[in-house]
Amino acid sequence: MVNNKIKFIIFALLGILYTIPVNADNTGDIGKTKTWCISLIGKTFADQSEVKSLLHERAKNALIDDLFNQLVLNNDQKSPRMQRAAIRKQFSKSVQILPNIEYQNGSNFGEVCVTIRGNVSSETMLQYRPFSIKKHYCFFDENITLKTLKLKTKQQAILQALYDYNEQLRGKKTEDLLGLAHNITYGNTGFSSSEEKYCVDVSFEVSPVEVNIFKNQDLSRNLTFQPVNTFVSTELYPYLAATISRKDAIRQGSVQRLIERITTSNQSVILNFYLKRMENMIAENHQNGIYNACVIMANLENYVLSQYKNQIISIYERLKRNENQWINTLAQLNGIFSRLN
Repeated sequence: MVNNKIKFIIFALLGILYTIPVNADNTGDIGKTKTWCISLIGKTFADQSEVKSLLHERAKNALIDDLFNQLVLNNDQKSPRMQRAAIRKQFSKSVQILPNIEYQNGSNFGEVCVTIRGNVSSETMLQYRPFSIKKHYCFFDENITLKTLKLKTKQQAILQALYDYNEQLRGKKTEDLLGLAHNITYGNTGFSSSEEKYCVDVSFEVSPVEVNIFKNQDLSRNLTFQPVNTFVSTELYPYLAATISRKDAIRQGSVQRLIERITTSNQSVILNFYLKRMENMIAENHQNGIYNACVIMANLENYVLSQYKNQIISIYERLKRNENQWINTLAQLNGIFSRLN
């Protein structure tokens, strides 16, 4: 049996050891070469083709990851985590793996390697380059408070700018669309004497590939993250889940129903339920879910909140980076901190 394995290793090494020159890059393409090695010691393969297939697949994935990290993430470090899986999947379709490959022995005994090259066209990379959008927008509603007017004007400015960029985005949920705007800045905010409206200049970055994925509904928020497991009683879980539901009909009235069920013994469970989901909800820009979570947290006792103060502060700091988008939620957290300090 051992002799057969050794024979196969030698046979495999001799069989796949050949070299073919790699094609030169096309003009304007961005290329990268990747070498990947595996050890044949202790492994069983049906034939040479299985070894070559495994080598090629692992090298291809590693090369795509390198290009993705170098060309996409390094140019957009603030890209939401929720979108990276979808963008990585889209990016992989744009990488051209050249057919010419090179096989060689590795530096270790029984090791074989493959070297491949992949290219991405400069035209394709334009889809992954964020660019700035600017919009001047004015709004007024006498039936809302000044604080709400300011917030709504800023949000509407972003939405109108996105509609200008791509009309097919109109009609999508506000909280989802706001997630497409990165590095938001505002200027020249205030009432216009001529129009008697509150006005704002907004500037933000948008990534074409994110918009296309969102528009084509390839971005599945439900599949991006692994499920979060938290031990919650069967009786309590439906009330917790309803507060962070994306369906308005389910979420309506859910906060009050849960508050009525808060007891001394279940407060830690409730707090942990939300804390373990905060990262996902922030990445998903789930404003309703996060706001409801903070409202519930404000109804918990100080001794429970103080045990997780550092985690709550971390959430606050993340939301503070885009303060105008989370005004009401930050107000809830400020109320919590005022009790703990």
